[in-house]
Amino acid sequence: MNHTLRLIFLIFVFIFNSCGYQRTEEDKHPEIPIFPEHTNNKISIKEFPFYLTNIKYNQKNVFANNENGDWLVLDRKFNKIKQLNKPSGYVHSYISKDGTIYFLKPKEKTELNEVYKFSIKNNFKKQKIEKLILKSREGVTIRDSLNLVYKNQTNEYIDSLTSDIYQKEEKLISEKIKKLKSNLISIFPLANEVSVLKYENKEFALHTRYDHTNEFKDVLEKTRLDELKPIWNLEKSPKSFGKVVLGNSFSGNHYVGGYTPYGYNYVELSLNNETTKFKAKNSNNGNGVNILYKNKDTIILNDFEKLYYITLKK
Repeated sequence: MNHTLRLIFLIFVFIFNSCGYQRTEEDKHPEIPIFPEHTNNKISIKEFPFYLTNIKYNQKNVFANNENGDWLVLDRKFNKIKQLNKPSGYVHSYISKDGTIYFLKPKEKTELNEVYKFSIKNNFKKQKIEKLILKSREGVTIRDSLNLVYKNQTNEYIDSLTSDIYQKEEKLISEKIKKLKSNLISIFPLANEVSVLKYENKEFALHTRYDHTNEFKDVLEKTRLDELKPIWNLEKSPKSFGKVVLGNSFSGNHYVGGYTPYGYNYVELSLNNETTKFKAKNSNNGNGVNILYKNKDTIILNDFEKLYYITLKK
């Protein structure tokens, strides 16, 4: 009987471990406060005065949205350079690696859609992008059909010639798109039917009646590899002097589920000759907080969706 109970116990342990369950402990440092509280009153930890989401960056700048969807352009120290209000009615946007923001404003008819941009080089002045429309006709006229019947000397029904005309026009459009690939540097998709094509000395918005990005597959892949980097590529782990698992949360359905352990990461940060400590709430033994920027007198931390300045008090 003892052997059976031991076997059952081992099975349960295996199931828990395979589902992410971890053994829980008591808080190892109850005397240390939970972030953003900390142990050194000579150091200040303050939350950013503005909310940031969708944070991306290049070598010079950080780009993000606020809670209203407006664009924020900051330097790499996260000082605000410009706030660009979300244009009324815009639906899609793309930020290129050089920090140019392209956005689409839809109209009732897709061929009337307008594409604009904000550029750092042009001091964020709103500019309209020239458009190139490559679309087949909405319909086929009786004259189209009659001309085709007369030219081909056919006795078939006029309606059966509609697909022939569309196929001919789609072929012509495909040939025109192939010519656009010559010297193309980047392509920025805004919607299934609209993309910005960028060349060395010009750019324009291509409008078609279908998703044309597959025609530029190689250039699109190159553009994506060279785009802005997401914020987690910038994150660095803080100095940790231990972790603790306080509990396990379960999530799943009737068929599959798993545990996510949660607890604290014990963190130590230093500015000049001052050091402070705190406990950062985490899950799956993560950092809880991550460093986005650090110099001798300033640290910027990312705590889930909130950012904090850490400086010495004056």
